[in-house]
Amino acid sequence: MTPPRRRITRRFAGGGLAVAVLVATVLATASSPAAAHTRLLETIPDDRSIAAEAPERLTLVFAEAVDPRTVQLDVIAADGATVAGPVLLTPIGADQAVIEFALPPLDDGVYGLSWITVGPDGHRVAGEVVVGVGVVDGDSLAGAGFSETPALERALSIAAGVARYLWYFGLAAVAGSLLVLAWGLRPGPGSPAKEILSRRARRALVRGAVVLHIGVLVRAAATITLVTRGYSTGSVSEDLKLALLDGMGLTLLAAAVGAGALVLWAPRLSRVRSGWTLLQAGLGVMALVAVGSATSHTAVLSEDPFGIWISTLHLTAAALWLGPLLIVGWVSGSGPWRARPAAERAATLRELFGRFGPVAAGAFAVLVVTGTRSTWLLAGSELLSGSGYTTALIVKLALLAAVILPLGTYHDRRLGLLARRRRAGEAGATPVRSLRLEAGALASVLVVAAVLAGLNPAVFGSGERVDGSQVAAVGGAAAADSVDPLALLSDAPPESVEDCSTRTVGKPNCYRDYFAEVMRTEGADVAVAEIDALSESDDHIARDCHQVVHDLGNDAAEHYGDVGIALTYEGSACWSGYYHGVVEYAISQFGGTELFDEMPNICTTAAQEQYSFTHYNCVHGLGHGVMLNTDGDLFGSIPYCETLPDRWELSSCVGGAIMENVVSAQQGIRTDLRTDDLLYPCNVIGDDYVDECFAMQTSWILYNLGYADENFAEAFAICDTVTEEMVDNCYRSMGRDISGSSLLEVSRIVRLCSLGDPAYQEECYVGASLNAVYNDHGTAMATALCEAIPARMADACYAARDRAAGTF
Repeated sequence: MTPPRRRITRRFAGGGLAVAVLVATVLATASSPAAAHTRLLETIPDDRSIAAEAPERLTLVFAEAVDPRTVQLDVIAADGATVAGPVLLTPIGADQAVIEFALPPLDDGVYGLSWITVGPDGHRVAGEVVVGVGVVDGDSLAGAGFSETPALERALSIAAGVARYLWYFGLAAVAGSLLVLAWGLRPGPGSPAKEILSRRARRALVRGAVVLHIGVLVRAAATITLVTRGYSTGSVSEDLKLALLDGMGLTLLAAAVGAGALVLWAPRLSRVRSGWTLLQAGLGVMALVAVGSATSHTAVLSEDPFGIWISTLHLTAAALWLGPLLIVGWVSGSGPWRARPAAERAATLRELFGRFGPVAAGAFAVLVVTGTRSTWLLAGSELLSGSGYTTALIVKLALLAAVILPLGTYHDRRLGLLARRRRAGEAGATPVRSLRLEAGALASVLVVAAVLAGLNPAVFGSGERVDGSQVAAVGGAAAADSVDPLALLSDAPPESVEDCSTRTVGKPNCYRDYFAEVMRTEGADVAVAEIDALSESDDHIARDCHQVVHDLGNDAAEHYGDVGIALTYEGSACWSGYYHGVVEYAISQFGGTELFDEMPNICTTAAQEQYSFTHYNCVHGLGHGVMLNTDGDLFGSIPYCETLPDRWELSSCVGGAIMENVVSAQQGIRTDLRTDDLLYPCNVIGDDYVDECFAMQTSWILYNLGYADENFAEAFAICDTVTEEMVDNCYRSMGRDISGSSLLEVSRIVRLCSLGDPAYQEECYVGASLNAVYNDHGTAMATALCEAIPARMADACYAARDRAAGTF
């Protein structure tokens, strides 16, 4: 009968394995490549250039899109003093390949524009653009250098490298211990030497788990600190939150928890007498490796999530090859082992490596396949470029080819698969010293591997500016697709929209330039119509249709020079983003006090047909623009809307500000919304604007809850808790969101609206009907909806349809 303790151990092993494998599988199938590495393609102004007048902005073009919040810029004068005032111009909320900063006023002299970006895995990519202003000496410009890595960040990078080595070494010790323990359980003649080897393996399992855990903890702490310092929101708590959620902090913490569980489990595991339990433990450790590998170079640059498994297999194979050698090297120096007769020791090692031979051969095959893939992915044609990364990689390959492979073959001939063909009498003495040498060489390879993991891969260079012809497509991780970087910065508009659709760098700007040229030559309505048509076939436009027409609106307002003229062009496609962009640009031309005075005049031309759709879009756009001018301060934006004399205009303006409040929050911009109170600010806003607030609030509620059917039911339940006079507004807002999220699919709209309180479902259909008309600029979809709902609610649905259509 199995002892209770052993049954508990097996049950613990099985349960722990199930959880570990589940976590690793979810991670491997759900993870997406992270933009952890990049290189600089081009800058405006050029590096080492001289300008008669001080440049007003700096443009950085990267091969990989980066999070604008992680790009920091210091302007350093020739005397080393930092010039205050650079401001990030690129909007945050999505990764961008083109990052722009406004520069402070610069006197004549030489300056270093020192930039740095930190990826979600803690890798720093940095550089500088040296510029001369006015009359400067060419030699001083050519020899100037400003960038230095801060001492703390250098220390954190070193700590992360040491931690990676401890992780690798501890993993090898754990893997080797499990193999030796499994060998010790095989039936056959025992010996004191065999028992000594098994005892050492038990100790190595516990100590290896501790070393592994320390490595993971230190790496997690160093990486999270580096990523936190890489953000520049001005709030340490916000930076830490971003490092955990947008970076790889949670993955590293998950690895630390898993390694901690292994430390707690290792003493009990070392005493088990079941090969099945040891096999489960090995698979569980492999799952832990998968979690740790999710932040490796191969994983983050792979074209698909299976890069995590490639890295996992590579690390596991290396650990299986090195692990038993570590155990043998450790035990061979101990007194009890040396006290045993030489023949007994030799027989024990021949038995061990006779069983280990097939494992080593399989591990070698896996290392060759996965290593070849990783070398091509991370170095490719840059292998002989002479960079720090490729130099370290060549050292690693040389150690493998010149030392480890010959020793491995020699040991296999003496002890492993090849030795089985020889007669026992020809086996000779056990080569303990060369086994130690092979173990030492493999440990050295781990050191090089830890260094490699801290360097920027060769395919991205060192972060310095390079020629565009060096940029290669890297595992689908979005390199430059052989695009000349000068084309990204050219003032000439693209000749066709196809020129933009094939780009991976500078795509948004390319589309913007193309449609702006269409607007200038053929009219804004023609450009909007082309965007609307392309939204059915072009992935970029389909995803960002509103933003594309919004940018066009900005450019149209500048080109036509009058808001009223720009608004006369048909621009209702893509939720009227064109109109919003026009008005946003107009507002941006005024300062705070001046804007107060000008607000009632901006939409004068649009109001000639009072309360029309054009009139609405203008004053609604005012609300969007004011929010952008006040940096997302909703309560600070409302007083600007209150300068409008007409109550309808005031309501439309406040509605635009409230919409911008929600849209900006969904893009990660800080606004007046909360995640711990999904009804805020509607539950504190003034009574005059509570209607407008609830008309948009469900977008924030659903953004936080999700868009599954049960989430809509939960959102309706939240609407049911508001004050009685606001429930109908909340339900209309739900109808708008349901209509949008359902892509106007009538059957889904009906199903989701029916999840709410029957007493208010009519308002849900009203909101959906209004949205269908405004979205399509027509009544067909709204009519289909009204025909499909219960007859008692149809009249209200048709009335809403007609009311919306009457504004066109």
